[in-house]
Amino acid sequence: MRNSVAAAAIVLALSATGAIAADATIPAPVAATSGFALDSPTLSVVGTISPTWTDNVLFSRDNRLSDFYLEPDISVRLDGKLTPDLSWRLYARTEIDHFARVRDGDEAFALVGGRLTQKFQDWRVSLTYENRYVYAGVFQDLAFVAHDVMGSIARTFNVTDNLTLSPFIQGRRRFADLAEARQYRLDVVLGVEYKLNPRWSIVSTPFVEGYWFTDGLNSGRRDWIYSASLGLKYNISDNVSLTGNVAYEARTSNVALRHYQSWDIGPKLNFAF
Repeated sequence: MRNSVAAAAIVLALSATGAIAADATIPAPVAATSGFALDSPTLSVVGTISPTWTDNVLFSRDNRLSDFYLEPDISVRLDGKLTPDLSWRLYARTEIDHFARVRDGDEAFALVGGRLTQKFQDWRVSLTYENRYVYAGVFQDLAFVAHDVMGSIARTFNVTDNLTLSPFIQGRRRFADLAEARQYRLDVVLGVEYKLNPRWSIVSTPFVEGYWFTDGLNSGRRDWIYSASLGLKYNISDNVSLTGNVAYEARTSNVALRHYQSWDIGPKLNFAF
């Protein structure tokens, strides 16, 4: 799927602001007066719907094709707590990229996963497993099945009353039935939000991704992706927001053919219920 959107999704999952995240809408189990009491798990539906224009559908160095695409990204989550500082999540997620003209760019995935998150003061340390099915076309041809194991650390800094910074670092090991998909990956993301007033904010999501491929025709390949975005967000309600967004992305690689640059422009409707 398109990396700029993937990175934004990571930050959406970390933000503690209104409609941007499921975490902000899931009530935390409360402690009883005699100690911690386990509450019933909480079910939520979280997603983003984004009609977007890109100038590089195929992430290509030499064959740059522009097109509009629609990208729904929907998750269903079940959250609970084992202790006041140790939480768990089970979830299912699907995402689709459907292009208006360049159908070779269509793709989709579906996954199920689980996560444990431990709080250490204001830091969140997570261990995550995902079983992912990746398709060429909109659930047409199964490209590969992956088993991803991830560890991450994150925190939200309220620098001022208006400025929030949300750094996120994640490492991933991918096991897959397709040799070329096996890899190590590193994500470094910084979510930035500056509140102009209770409803309007300026948002940005710079990130870096590193890929180390291990097997098949990609053995020895090393990719780096650099991206930054700038958007204006409007909080429609506590659970829904709309963001106009511009994102730039570039990939460098020790395989020269894998270099590319791209621009994506479009609105994003974020919701969490």
